[in-house]
Amino acid sequence: MKPGSFLIPTILIALILTTLVVVSCSKNSSGKPKLSLESITKTVQLNDSMIATFKFSGASVSGGTFISIRNRLNQQPPQIPPIDTLPNPIPTYQANSGEYRYSLAQNTNALSSGGPQPDTLVFQFFTLTADSVSSDTVSSPMIIVLNQ
Repeated sequence: MKPGSFLIPTILIALILTTLVVVSCSKNSSGKPKLSLESITKTVQLNDSMIATFKFSGASVSGGTFISIRNRLNQQPPQIPPIDTLPNPIPTYQANSGEYRYSLAQNTNALSSGGPQPDTLVFQFFTLTADSVSSDTVSSPMIIVLNQ
């Protein structure tokens, strides 16, 4: 055998091992966050708020974003143009699990269409970590917003 014949396989093995180490270290070690809806106001009275409580775990969402998407189920178009997607920054903290309390006031166009008829809504909620890793989407039960 030639003395240099072991050089090429050794270089290839070193490159493969280096690539594996770099790829495994660059992955987000915190994983995917888990989000669960613990409670929510199902009927929002006039001049009141919808309040939802969530638990998160599995990964830190510190410095990330909490997103709610409103789906209005009413047949009549709204009187006030709605805000359907609501991103909310999550403060920076040191835990990988905890609770999140979310509140929307009835007199905002994110919750009410401003008409005399009640609004019927369903929300989807999810979080994004600071590294843009998304949790699973959680759907709310039907929410009734009383406008009179």
